[in-house]
Amino acid sequence: MSNFIVALVLGLWSGFAMVMALSGIGIRNALVMGVVAGLVVGDPGKGLEVGATCTLMLMGFYTYGGATIPDFVTGAIFGTVVAARTNDVNAGLAVAAALGLLMTQMDILGRATTTVFQHLGDAALAKNSIKTFEMWTLAGTLPWLLSRALPVFLGLLFIDNIVAFTDFATSIEKVQIGLTVVGRSLPAVGFALLLSFMNVKKFWPFMVIGFVLYAFTRQPMTIIGLALVGAALGALFIGDKGGAK
Repeated sequence: MSNFIVALVLGLWSGFAMVMALSGIGIRNALVMGVVAGLVVGDPGKGLEVGATCTLMLMGFYTYGGATIPDFVTGAIFGTVVAARTNDVNAGLAVAAALGLLMTQMDILGRATTTVFQHLGDAALAKNSIKTFEMWTLAGTLPWLLSRALPVFLGLLFIDNIVAFTDFATSIEKVQIGLTVVGRSLPAVGFALLLSFMNVKKFWPFMVIGFVLYAFTRQPMTIIGLALVGAALGALFIGDKGGAK
């Protein structure tokens, strides 16, 4: 598939997913974006790996009070394409992290430009022009759509330049080792941020159980396995509390 088709499909998908997120439909997450990008470039496995890791990287981040956070969701798209082209997940994760941080600027630009439509809508409402108010309100989604669709389209259109640079970088042993370290450490940062919000003093048994299952079993349990065990223990804990009441 040509770069133009890949860029067009994933650019439109990224913009559509952003608008759906504003509507409360949660299809815009790193895992889904990675898998869809993987399907488009013919390597859903790489998309799953990159998307899952970007999901871990986002743990502990949230737009509290409208704060801007790293857009590793968009980064997952780029990371998947690079990982598929270079056959190196670590290279894809490095690109996903870098572009995810860069995308914070597009998030700020998208948020700022929506105020133009908000003021136009307020002016229409002051004149009791409901249809005009509705039009400007709906038009306010355009900056959000374009802030995700355009960077993905333009970036993937020239993805060969990123792939060529990544190929050169990963051919150097020290750089390759560095990318591997970065790829493995970023999820740990996400977990650390998540733990900083949790009441670890109260729920430390869950953390210990998860650590033991992962570190001391002959074949370390996968993240999905740990999540299922955590969900089961959480259900028992909540159920006991509910029964006590």
